[in-house]
Formats: sequence, structure tokens, C-alpha cells
Amino acid sequence: MISLMLAWNGPLYPIYVLFLAGRATLPWVLLTVLISPFFYAIPWLSRTSSRAARLALPLVGTANTVWCIKLFGPESGVGFFLYPCIVLAALLYREREQWFMLPLLGLTLLFEFVPAAAYGHPIIELSSDGAVRLSALNAGSVAFLLAFIALKFIEVARALAKGGVAT
Repeated sequence: MISLMLAWNGPLYPIYVLFLAGRATLPWVLLTVLISPFFYAIPWLSRTSSRAARLALPLVGTANTVWCIKLFGPESGVGFFLYPCIVLAALLYREREQWFMLPLLGLTLLFEFVPAAAYGHPIIELSSDGAVRLSALNAGSVAFLLAFIALKFIEVARALAKGGVAT
């Protein structure tokens, strides 16, 4: 459900950016949807390998976030999306899978500490007002996403506590 929600919202993000940051972001803003097919593929992947899907979700999210930081620059607040990736990397693994989830968690955390200058000049030039508006949108979106993730994990925990199968 988390990956599908992200995939469904991916094509809407350029519309938000256009509204908040202006038409000067065209056509580059359309590059934000390049990762959406990967989010759509995660539920399909889960049918083949639950482990691969649980690894893919924070990995795809991190790749998307780093790509969008390069597109918009750190001032856009898009780096806030690393927080849900960190949470997912920490929560999605099973005890016997620490050998690959902990390095993923470390990688995701590492990107939080990359200096802004390391991303170079952003591809999309945002005005300072546009960056502030986009940062506010991204902060609110991350808050919603973290709440959604928490609710899904509570649902899974309750199902497991009742001896049921988590969905």
C-alpha cells in the first residue's frame, strides 16, 4: 500500500511544483515522475519475493529523494523524504535479514549527512519564494507519509498479535 500510494502521487507532484514554484520549472519538473514505475513494480515484486520488495521500497524512495534533491536543490526541502525512507529501512526487515537491511539503513542515513554542496547546482532554478513554498509542501507531505506508514505498521502489528496474517 505504501508503494502504491507513492506511485499514485508521483504524477501529481509536478502539478504541485508548477503551482507553487511557477512555470519556469517546465519541462524539467516532469523528470520527477521517472521513478513512479519502480514504485508500481514493488507490489508485483512482493509476489515473487517479499524480501526483495521490502528492500526495494526504501531503496527506491532514497534514490527518488536524492534525484529530486539534484533537481530542485536542498533548499526545496525535498530531502525531508529521506525520513520516511529511514523509517521504512528500520521497520521492514525481519530479524534474520539484518545483514542487508542494516547496510540499507546506513546508506539512507548517510544521505541525510551529505553536504548540500555535494549535490552541485540544481537542475531546476527555483526562486527563493518558490523554494520556501515547495519546502513547506514537502514537509507537510512527509508528515502525512510518516503518519500513513505508522498506521500501516500498527495495522500489521495488530493482525500479527491476533495471530492473523498481515497485509
